[in-house]
Amino acid sequence: MRKLLSLVAVVALGSSMVACGSDKKDEFGAGGVKVTSDFGQKPTITHREGEPDKALVTEVLKEGDGPEVKKGELLTANYLGQIWRDGKVFDNSYDRGAPSSFPIGTGGVIPGWDEGLVGKKIGSRVMLSIPSDKGYKATGNEQAGIKGDDTLIFVVDLVGAAANDTKLDAEPATSADTKIKVTGELNAEPKVTVPAGTKPPAKPGKPVVIALGKGKPVEKASQLIGRYVVFDYTGKKQASTWDGQPASQTAPAQPGAPTDQLQVGPGPGGQAGALDGLAGIPVGSRVLVELPATKDAKGKAVNAFAVIDILNAFPAPKQQPQPGQ
Repeated sequence: MRKLLSLVAVVALGSSMVACGSDKKDEFGAGGVKVTSDFGQKPTITHREGEPDKALVTEVLKEGDGPEVKKGELLTANYLGQIWRDGKVFDNSYDRGAPSSFPIGTGGVIPGWDEGLVGKKIGSRVMLSIPSDKGYKATGNEQAGIKGDDTLIFVVDLVGAAANDTKLDAEPATSADTKIKVTGELNAEPKVTVPAGTKPPAKPGKPVVIALGKGKPVEKASQLIGRYVVFDYTGKKQASTWDGQPASQTAPAQPGAPTDQLQVGPGPGGQAGALDGLAGIPVGSRVLVELPATKDAKGKAVNAFAVIDILNAFPAPKQQPQPGQ
């Protein structure tokens, strides 16, 4: 009887050990990667021992309920990137206190992002295990400590996405205090008509709301996601985010897309900026902004105004300390 009980105990213990071993194996998700913390929080990444998968691995850790990310959009996301080989976190937006924005699906980021994030829903947390051929390839990224054969693990929180045809949720303003007429659909490049003889102001006035959005008011020290067209005071277009960018030695040609390079001050050092007057205006608005005069290469004064679509707003990134500080 004692031998029988001992045998039963051994069998039970063996089963328990097998189960524990199975649990150990199953604690890692797709690609042998485990991620802790929730959407919006800085993640901690661990992975199984041994070599990573040779193919791109994607796993939706938490699915959002927003629209799907489309090719050509400007994707706004929080992210953390880590090297499989040594566990080094080489970049993350969480420490900066603000998401970052990237053109997606058009070759503006590494292929693993383009392939792994298009089609995912806004509000999702996505894990990407990216082999070198879909990352920084054979050249790697020496500054980040990435070798040419490194697999990279990313956790990406999809915060928002916008395109040139994203329609503003806005109502036309009842009265716009400007002689300049702004026309066009709220999902298309605006057009302007400037009365003949219009002279630029001595100094920029307050922004003029053309269409009033229904979103939250823009706060001071914000980074905007937006579209714009810059005109001179004859009504001639000078620049536009609807216009694409030609290819360069380091990047392929990019289609027109919104930008995240619109800053509402004060800046990190308290400095003022041309767009500070947008504070308090709701997200979703179309606004005419008179710009400070600049000088061209010959020293001639250049005066212009911009029509800006405010698509979203986030806190401006924290100023990162420089080495030695």
